[in-house]
Amino acid sequence: MISTKTMSAIYYRLGDTDREEKTERLKDTERRLRQTCEQIILLNNQIRALTKRYNAAKAEGFGSFRYNLRVRLAAVEGVRNVFYEYARDRAEDVADLRRDLYNQNVTIVTDSDDSDAEY
Repeated sequence: MISTKTMSAIYYRLGDTDREEKTERLKDTERRLRQTCEQIILLNNQIRALTKRYNAAKAEGFGSFRYNLRVRLAAVEGVRNVFYEYARDRAEDVADLRRDLYNQNVTIVTDSDDSDAEY
C-alpha cells in the first residue's frame, strides 16, 4: 500500500507537470497571437493601398480597373476578418491561461468602430 506522503508527492508532481504544460501552451498561444496581429497589420496596409488605387481608378473613370480592385479588396478584407476571429480566439485562450496560472484578470478589448473605419 502507498503511504499518504508518497501519494501527496505524486499529486504534487502531476500538478507541476500540468502547470508546465499550461505555461508552454501560454507561450505558444502568445506567440501565435503576436504573429496574427502582425499579419492583421500587413493586411490593413494592403487594404489601405488597394482602397487608394480603387479611389484613383474611380476618379479617372476606369470602370474595368475598379471592378478588379473591388474584387481584390473584398478578398483581402475577408482574409483579414478570418484573422480577426482567430486573434480573438487566441486572446481568449491567453486570458484563460493567465487566469489559471497567475490568477490575472485579463480584459479583452475589441474596437467595434474599427470595422466601420474607412481606409
